[in-house]
Amino acid sequence: MTITTADIEQSLAAKIASFVYPSESSGESIFDFDVKIARGWPPAAELNADLTAASPLAWITVNQKFGMTRDKTRYGRGWTPSRTQSDIGITAKTSNGVLQFNGVATASGVAGAVVDDVAYPVYVSVGDTATLVAQKIGAQIREVGRSTIATAGSSLLNSSARTFYAKISSNISIERELCRVEEGFCISLFAPSIAYRDTLESGVMTALLAGSELLRDVDSGPLKFVKREAIDFSLNEGLYRLDLIWTFEYGWTETQAVAPTLWPVGVVNDAWAFGVLGTYTPPKAPPIGAIRFDAWYDMTNTIDQQCAVALSDGQWEYRLPANASITTDGSVTWPTATQDSIDLEITAALSAGLSFWAFDSYSPSNTLSSALSLYLSSNKRGNLQFCMLGQSSNWGDPSGVDGYSAALHRDIDLMSDDFYFTVLDGRPLYLMLDATSDQISELPSGINGAVSYIRSKVGHDTGKEPYIVYLSGAALQDYDNTAAANSAGADASGAYCTPRLNGATQPYSSLTAAAAADWSARAASGFPMMPTAMVGWDQRPLIKNPQAFYPLDPSLNVEDYYETATPDALADHVTTMAEFIQSTSSTTCGAGLLYAWNEFAEGGWIAPTYLTSGSNDERVSALGSAIQKLEQETLYPELPIIT
Repeated sequence: MTITTADIEQSLAAKIASFVYPSESSGESIFDFDVKIARGWPPAAELNADLTAASPLAWITVNQKFGMTRDKTRYGRGWTPSRTQSDIGITAKTSNGVLQFNGVATASGVAGAVVDDVAYPVYVSVGDTATLVAQKIGAQIREVGRSTIATAGSSLLNSSARTFYAKISSNISIERELCRVEEGFCISLFAPSIAYRDTLESGVMTALLAGSELLRDVDSGPLKFVKREAIDFSLNEGLYRLDLIWTFEYGWTETQAVAPTLWPVGVVNDAWAFGVLGTYTPPKAPPIGAIRFDAWYDMTNTIDQQCAVALSDGQWEYRLPANASITTDGSVTWPTATQDSIDLEITAALSAGLSFWAFDSYSPSNTLSSALSLYLSSNKRGNLQFCMLGQSSNWGDPSGVDGYSAALHRDIDLMSDDFYFTVLDGRPLYLMLDATSDQISELPSGINGAVSYIRSKVGHDTGKEPYIVYLSGAALQDYDNTAAANSAGADASGAYCTPRLNGATQPYSSLTAAAAADWSARAASGFPMMPTAMVGWDQRPLIKNPQAFYPLDPSLNVEDYYETATPDALADHVTTMAEFIQSTSSTTCGAGLLYAWNEFAEGGWIAPTYLTSGSNDERVSALGSAIQKLEQETLYPELPIIT
């Protein structure tokens, strides 16, 4: 349904009018004075006469607020049904090998017969009789050479078919959103006194904030109150005016009628067929997870503090966490994480179509683990699972159990959690980040011994060996970690991130090309792999404002980064990775990684980010649409149809 600004203004005026004058029969206002309610501006002479009359009349007007129109269009919205299938006046009944059609079509649609699990549908127009429908279906059956079905008036006669029945339905109406607009509206109150004006304001606020939706059967957002503007320059003339400013978001849609799908569709040849004879099982959309770097949840942590300092330049405001605050002196801060704040992130991740989060593993006592703790205590997790990304650099602890740290033991214990993400018939996915030789030397039995220790513990606790992916911090072209992964006893190799800087600014397309080249090179190596898609890479905040926790190569300069991805380009890259996983299923575990959910300082994020007026969730929306489309394509593959 397409609506206009005039429609919204009219609805606002009508909603206010029905509140002020609830009884049409009495015609009495709920106030102790009458009110004129209209679109547009009141004529000056009429307004003056009304305000100065012995029994004054007030005015309420509704107008568009110019300068407040905003494009709120989302991404890639496909066709969705706006009306379900229904009867069309034609009915059918099978009895003793006779399929009897009855009635006259009162709506257009599709009717058909199924003979030996093959469907023979025909189009039905308004006015078609049962006899005509039966003859159309019979003609189509005979056209493909089936001689066992005969036509007699409005009936089809079956002599030997195993399955023989009909389905009938009307066309369905589908729609898609072409664009989405947020419009500003001004409700102006004109009163002869401040008391009148206060009464009007209370009534209008109640009328618009309470009650039913503004426009029924329209895909729209809520009516939002923005501000009040008292306009007092005419007080000496007995005019008290107040403007109440609102916003309303709505979509422009396109609608069309299409024939309904009444039967499963397959390819009709030696291997494929309709109904139970079909042999094709489409591949499922691969699960996608995102890496988390959780230095955004407690400002008492020095890592949080350094991240805030790095992003304190106003240039980086657009990539701050959504709940960040900018103080009067320009410094950046954010509140300590709560269950509610993590629950909001979970909702966003599910909206983005993610299947799991990969938590960077830190000591359980470090506040960098607070997001993990709140995720684990959430009852909002739904379909969002998790896995751990262990850092072999912090596995060793001479004072720990068996010489291993509390962080590693916590990771092992979590692999028994009901929400832990698994691959390949229930194997817990464990990601491990490589480390320096000095760090590995602190492990009781080296990296190979640590991996064996993890396998033994997890296998004992879950009955399944973990699937361990050995991640490097660079693309395969710059550092081939497949041999190290194999030597360590890992199941597969991969990369935490895959930027390939060249000293100059590069487009986002170069970053996605580098990532895709990494996938192909790993697959060609013959060693199992897990692909990582790059949603961005821009370390300029840390280059311009170096921080101790993040040492950088001194050769890096402020031109050495990738340009920010558009939401659509990001979604396309993730789609490409999903298609790669489907095409190389024999060399992957069937899942993919994203760098990253919230690496704001390094320039890789999907999570909602800071806006002065709320939060920017464009990346969440774009990724959600892309993954939803992938899932739909696996359920409804593009296949040839019988004609």
